[in-house]
Amino acid sequence: MNLKELVCSTIWCDVKASLINGYPDAKRSIEGYELVFSTLSSLIPQKTNMRIFIERVLRDGIDKQPFVDVSGKNGTLNRNLSDFQHLWKPQDSEYANSEASFALEMAPWEEWLDMEIDPASQQDYSDSEILAHCLWEMTFFGFDQTTIRNQKEELDRRVKELDNMTEDEKKERLIPMEQVLKKIETKLTIPEKLSEVHEE
Repeated sequence: MNLKELVCSTIWCDVKASLINGYPDAKRSIEGYELVFSTLSSLIPQKTNMRIFIERVLRDGIDKQPFVDVSGKNGTLNRNLSDFQHLWKPQDSEYANSEASFALEMAPWEEWLDMEIDPASQQDYSDSEILAHCLWEMTFFGFDQTTIRNQKEELDRRVKELDNMTEDEKKERLIPMEQVLKKIETKLTIPEKLSEVHEE
């Protein structure tokens, strides 16, 4: 089943209930979600080989609670990604040979509609829950495609700007990842130390 078929076979009030249940903040913009849901029923799907996966994720050392992640997969393995060499993973590891997950927030809604929904996701979530999670993801940057497209163009511009920088410009204008991680680590450990002091 693809997303278009799911949209056409599910009523808005069920999706609305699942959306508010899963994302309480959605209540403030519920009219926007309803407009997107209505728009999706009138759009024509555009062919894509991406599939929708919905799963609960807990990232070790980052998350305290699992969260629902919506991503896309199209058969590409992690080891075939251009940035795999920067991940410090062995070429023959389980991760390297696993199917890569892609962010879908900026994908055109017509492509979303053509995406098949992973069978495991259909077993784990009801139709209205699947649509609620997809709506939350596809409106992350806005409730209309023009806004989302503008955000994507700006992101692409910044990536291109980075790619065109010389090594000297990068050293002058960018902060190395090691420094960013060190700052984050410092900010995370200070509150922990303060709580230790309060416990004494």
